[in-house]
Amino acid sequence: MNTYETDEQAIKRWWQENGKMVVTGVVLVLAAVVGTRWWLDRAETQAQTASAEYQQLLTELAQDNREAVIKRGTYLIENYDGTPYGALAALVLAKVRTEAGELAAARSRLEWVRENAPLPELQDLARLRLARVHLAEGNPQLALNILATVTNEAFTVLTEEIRGDVHVAMGNEAAARTAYEKALAHREPGSDDRLLRMKLNELGGGDA
Repeated sequence: MNTYETDEQAIKRWWQENGKMVVTGVVLVLAAVVGTRWWLDRAETQAQTASAEYQQLLTELAQDNREAVIKRGTYLIENYDGTPYGALAALVLAKVRTEAGELAAARSRLEWVRENAPLPELQDLARLRLARVHLAEGNPQLALNILATVTNEAFTVLTEEIRGDVHVAMGNEAAARTAYEKALAHREPGSDDRLLRMKLNELGGGDA
């Protein structure tokens, strides 16, 4: 079961656009707490270390090294839980747990990100993935409830695609068609929309 085909791309794009900002933000937050030059240097070092650890985590994930991913991800969560790196690591661990069919463990990680991530974008990514987990667990109404709390317009395509999937599972074809059409309408020009169109075509709508 792969529930991360589209939102995994979203988080990678988000990291490419905001990775440097995350490092800077971590430094500024820590510097605001302590204030001195020595602590500022230390905070910058910590942020760079956390960034390097997270990049290594992504490498291990790409290598399908589950044991290393869980170990490094847990380390980031425990040592950088108040920074974006802790939340990003928790999202990775949730992905690993989901793909292993360990949905309860994945849900726990995602709920933690939703409640503790310092950036609203990460909270919304957790909500999107929680919706998929609830759907996989056979709780489509819970999935819809979670989707209703996603506020970032940058995630409209993902939100509506998942909403369409939920409505299909509930047998609400008209609502599913509306959601898929909204997702298509918000796709970036030139982006790959074949999967969305396939889903829509299966409902008897959209162009082949």
